[in-house]
Amino acid sequence: MMQNRLRAWSRAALLAALLPVLGSCGEGTVTFGRDDDDDDGNATVTVKGNLDEVTPVTSRDVVVFVYEITDDSDRCPCPPAPPSETTQGKSAVVASGETEFTLTGLDAGPIGVVFLLDNAGSNADGQIDPGDQIAILDDVDCELNDVDGNITVTLEDVDLLFSPAPTTDCTGGDEPAIGRARADEITKAKTTSGN
Repeated sequence: MMQNRLRAWSRAALLAALLPVLGSCGEGTVTFGRDDDDDDGNATVTVKGNLDEVTPVTSRDVVVFVYEITDDSDRCPCPPAPPSETTQGKSAVVASGETEFTLTGLDAGPIGVVFLLDNAGSNADGQIDPGDQIAILDDVDCELNDVDGNITVTLEDVDLLFSPAPTTDCTGGDEPAIGRARADEITKAKTTSGN
């Protein structure tokens, strides 16, 4: 059942086509599920952060997906894996040897974050397929349940414990459970001009 929930996201073909280009330069953001030209001037959200401990230790790229949560599922403190019908969000590649990421222009509202340990080399496709190693970010303080516009969310020192079969429950303490991610701190602040 979990593998069915991890099926490729809508419009993943665009994402798969663009991520190898982004991965080659080690930075960039890909929008999936909406056209940036559709931006109607509404206040948007920025998500930034840094990776700290990654298990298993790897030299492969990590893809960060930030997506809009549209259902009423219990998303705090242990959000479930994103459904295959996830239609809005952005992703960015954290290239091997890098730790920081920034995604801008996200819609306000409840958001989720999933990290993908992408396949190696030419097998990298930038999308979550059944059996891929992922880590779902825990939201232990419910900071991501409702994020207003003009806000920057910072994920400080994120630990990742990748698994193809993430647990649906996150454990207490500071360490992530299997297939989950845990930030030392999640903060929200007004976005300053220039971000």
